[in-house]
Amino acid sequence: MLRVLYRSIYFNFYQVQWNDTRQPKGTKSAAFASYIGCITRRFVPITVENWRSKDDILKTYKQNIWDEIQKAYVIGDERRNFIISEAGKLFRAFKVKLRIKYLKDKDGNVNKKPPEKYSYITQEQWDKFVAHCTSDDFQKLSSENRKRALNPLYPYRKSRLGYARLEEEMKQKSNEERIPRFELWKAARVNKDGDIDNDNVQKIVDKCEALTQSLTEEERGEDLGRNDILFQALDLPEYSGRVRSYGFGVSAKDIFPRQAPPTQAHIDKIYLMFNTLTKRLETLESEKLEREKKERTQADEISERHESEKVVERQQSKEVGRMRSIDEIVERKQAEEVGGRRSPDKVVETRHPSDKDSCNPGAVDSIPKGISSINMYLSSPNRHLVARGKLYNIGSDVVHGIKLLPGYVKVMIEVPIVSDAPLPISVEYGDVSMVGQAIGTIVPWPFKLVDFVNECQKIPRKFQRKDKNVQYSAESIASPIKNSENPKIQELPSKVGGSTSSSTLQFLDMYVKMMMKPESVIEITMEKNIFGEEFQEHVHVENIKELIDHKWLSATVITIYVRYLYDKFITPNGLVNKFSFISPYVSSDDKEGKNIAKLLLINKEFKERMILAPYNFGNHWVLLVINLNAEIIYYMNSVNVEHDNYHDLKMKFEK
Repeated sequence: MLRVLYRSIYFNFYQVQWNDTRQPKGTKSAAFASYIGCITRRFVPITVENWRSKDDILKTYKQNIWDEIQKAYVIGDERRNFIISEAGKLFRAFKVKLRIKYLKDKDGNVNKKPPEKYSYITQEQWDKFVAHCTSDDFQKLSSENRKRALNPLYPYRKSRLGYARLEEEMKQKSNEERIPRFELWKAARVNKDGDIDNDNVQKIVDKCEALTQSLTEEERGEDLGRNDILFQALDLPEYSGRVRSYGFGVSAKDIFPRQAPPTQAHIDKIYLMFNTLTKRLETLESEKLEREKKERTQADEISERHESEKVVERQQSKEVGRMRSIDEIVERKQAEEVGGRRSPDKVVETRHPSDKDSCNPGAVDSIPKGISSINMYLSSPNRHLVARGKLYNIGSDVVHGIKLLPGYVKVMIEVPIVSDAPLPISVEYGDVSMVGQAIGTIVPWPFKLVDFVNECQKIPRKFQRKDKNVQYSAESIASPIKNSENPKIQELPSKVGGSTSSSTLQFLDMYVKMMMKPESVIEITMEKNIFGEEFQEHVHVENIKELIDHKWLSATVITIYVRYLYDKFITPNGLVNKFSFISPYVSSDDKEGKNIAKLLLINKEFKERMILAPYNFGNHWVLLVINLNAEIIYYMNSVNVEHDNYHDLKMKFEK
């Protein structure tokens, strides 16, 4: 006990192990029980008669015991009830010990003074204790209890070892995860040599072995519950407050949980769910057949339209070739006439500008692999710009389940210029038919109506488009910014778009409406390695709708996206020690920069990493990349426009 008290004084805590039935186990469990008894008799006077009393003073004693135990042992609050019950059992045992050893002397006379061994027992407490123990009512009750416990049928032989520690020893010797209850009951009633010297115990053991032999292999592996081998052999009712062979603190509900019979309401609910699912499957099947029919019809229409477009293209090509031949003949004649009147060194060349200025590939096969920036055009009523975005020359040539037609490429619309312009081919089963509806969606687009932006360095010169019909003016040589006195900044669309496909958002929307309640909450654990501290993020329905409805994203959505990056990119690529994140809650609510500075100082491992900190300016997110070693903070803004609060942010970190 002195060793435990020493640890409690210097806050050097013991760890306590617990078994599946919430009982202490291991080498320290006996000392743990002794320490509980020692603390209890020091805090609770021996005059307390009823441990279950609701008296406020007794509640104070119990709280003091709990506080003192926690100073020496690491124990969760869920163990408090067990500790207090154990203290009550040990307190009663202590008072029994006082009555047997110290109440009377060798001659049978009552001791007038408390035992010197327990100096904390006052004379007043001892007098009350003696008066209670020598009363007629107490003597009568004590005599009855003594007779009942005098000759037990199946005496327990393991002293202070207890069932929990005995079971642990048997598991270690046999390497079994579970010890049958009758085996544990038998082991607790053998002598030091491992023999059974009680006829009543031997009869029960023989009965258990006979019942075990009568079981099949399948029945031996099953959990028989209350009606197990020991129950059948003893043929006695179980105790109301505890279970045989499991020791103190284990009740019947811990071992044999009650299985309530299903109510009629529960059965009706199951039938309703079954009928609902059956109808839903039938509806989905019919929708699938209808969708397949529409897809076949749409594919036939596209094929017919493409054939007609090819006919028109061939006719236009013939006409262009004929006009080009006429222009060349006229140019040669003009040159001959001018040459006859002017000297050769003053001849002015009048051909078209060089086709080298074009940076479009000449054919679909010559498009560089990867993702390229493009402008998208429509040709009716004349060639005009309708959107800007990206061309995806990666993966398969299938878009929304339909193979690309010859002459078409995969593009994603990012910024619509003419929102109500029709798409060349409707997608999402005909529901998306205009440019403004397809933001962030992969759609097929005619290759001839696409212009690459700043891609000349990626396309070999031999693959660049040779189109001499394109007329170039002298103004096209200069940069657009230089030619414009007041360059304008392209505004973002009213909705915040993203790369999430429309079909994914539709599925997410259907899941929220059909599978989640308005008050539903999803808990996601944020590990310490991500933000420097572990916490639970709660995702509500409204957070998911931010993505579905293209609203401004909250800190919750940004936090979940950071967890996604950590799981899918940082961890698989071995970058855990290279990158860390600062929580959007910390960085955005930190107006003075103190919280960020505190995190950077506490987490020493941040010094060797790049720190990514999402920061919110009210309705817009930017990314701060902090390099502590280089003392540099990178400011990344997707809009490419300097925010009004940028200088305030800069001054904050310069401090």
